[in-house]
Amino acid sequence: MMAKTSEESKKSTPWVPDPITGYYKPEGQTNEIDAAELREMLLKQKNRRN
Repeated sequence: MMAKTSEESKKSTPWVPDPITGYYKPEGQTNEIDAAELREMLLKQKNRRN
């Protein structure tokens, strides 16, 4: 059990503040977008084409 926890700590990444929200998140994490926001963006683009 102890070996597993030490391996996990080696793999962990540092947490850094997000410049947009100010909340901390793991370094190197990609920005996630809400599904509803993505749908709204895509529908706006579709309406502009017509």
